[in-house]
Amino acid sequence: MIGAEYQNRNTRRIPVVCPLKLRVPETHQTYEGFTRRLSVDDISFESEYVPRYGQLLEITVTPPPGSAFVPLRAMIQVFSCVEGEEKGWYEISGEIKKILQ
Repeated sequence: MIGAEYQNRNTRRIPVVCPLKLRVPETHQTYEGFTRRLSVDDISFESEYVPRYGQLLEITVTPPPGSAFVPLRAMIQVFSCVEGEEKGWYEISGEIKKILQ
């Protein structure tokens, strides 16, 4: 469940679907997924990985084909994880803590 501090946001989330790779720093395991929504300070995406609340994850978002944008690499802190529409997939939301690239 999203904490009260994230329900009243000052920035707008933009719906965007892009491939995403996530890396768990503690174990160096990697998972694939895709973005759902993105804002200047947080992100929502789907993956098969189930993080814990407050966990730090490294993400890389690949821009759409033909885009002039470079991939977004960032460290996020998880504030929500709920089961998605497809069994075995989870919608994860996190605050962007640091842009890595």
